[in-house]
Amino acid sequence: MHATKTIKLQALAVTARSADGNIYDFPGAAATTVGTWPTTYTSGSRTFPAGTYTYFVSYKLHNSWHNLSPVNSFTSGANPTPTPTPTPTPTATTSAPTSTPAPTSTSTPTATSTPTVSEPSSAPSTTAVAPLGIPGTWRNVFSDEFDGTGLDGSKWNPNWLGCSGCITPPVNSSEEAAYSPSQVGVSGGYLHLKAIQQSTTVGGKTYPYVSGLVESDGKAQFTYGAFEARIYTPASGTQIANWPAFWTDGQNWPDDGEMDVMEGLSGSACYHFHSAAGGPGGCAPGTYTGWHTYGAEWKQGAVTYYYDGKQVGQITSGITSAPMYLILNNAVSSTNGGPTQVPADMMVDYVRVWQH
Repeated sequence: MHATKTIKLQALAVTARSADGNIYDFPGAAATTVGTWPTTYTSGSRTFPAGTYTYFVSYKLHNSWHNLSPVNSFTSGANPTPTPTPTPTPTATTSAPTSTPAPTSTSTPTATSTPTVSEPSSAPSTTAVAPLGIPGTWRNVFSDEFDGTGLDGSKWNPNWLGCSGCITPPVNSSEEAAYSPSQVGVSGGYLHLKAIQQSTTVGGKTYPYVSGLVESDGKAQFTYGAFEARIYTPASGTQIANWPAFWTDGQNWPDDGEMDVMEGLSGSACYHFHSAAGGPGGCAPGTYTGWHTYGAEWKQGAVTYYYDGKQVGQITSGITSAPMYLILNNAVSSTNGGPTQVPADMMVDYVRVWQH
């Protein structure tokens, strides 16, 4: 592997995910320095249960993990015959990582990689890290890695369509928390959207909780593309607590559409697309508490949803084309959400948008 300049990485690893989203990372993640000189990195080996896995190289920088493309796959069986995976040819760039991991398809595969690593930037890049599991050639048009010490006001507003610093009413009438900028923070490489029990009166109505929300209305909006965020959802047992969500919304609801990439409905991770034609969608099987990557490809006539790089659903009716802005929030709702848990911290590692 090599980089376009000398970079000290907090960790370098080969990451693997099973078809049901479980984590089976290769051992041997370690801090290292990469530069313009060739350096060989070899992960440790491990045994995999029978099944199909996706794998990719990832690295940690500024307390954030970044996935390199391409994402490839291998199959592990009881007595498999090793079949080498074809090695794709990376395109060297000056601003974005690419990788060519190539583990053999055995029950104890060892992955090697030859990525080009470079310092990630919040500025749009034509060759930024690719969306996880979403096929195609992409151009990054929006990214926030939350590496600073405060919310980037050029990208986000810290409440629901309100004045700067204001506490605002919730989005939905079934929510039980007002939104306050005091519950939004950036530290440790993450966006923190907290929910606490604190009686708050807004617009003549009193809510028992306050929580955090960010939206990009007036600062970033998009028609079509790939949308992705890596999110930590608080848990209540095996259920997602509260009503955390990553979604987009148009200026005129429902005519301009609403794309729910992930919302924790009744403890499950669910997706929907709302428009004047209705709100079809579904929920992914399995447990999605803790850290997971949620993505969606929105194109003319269809939205396809990906959780941890695996397609979990597709909607082909009522898909709108008006621009939408980004929203992340840690809502509290005993009606629509999972079990109420406060205090609770919904964390976001990154938010990225790509277009062709």
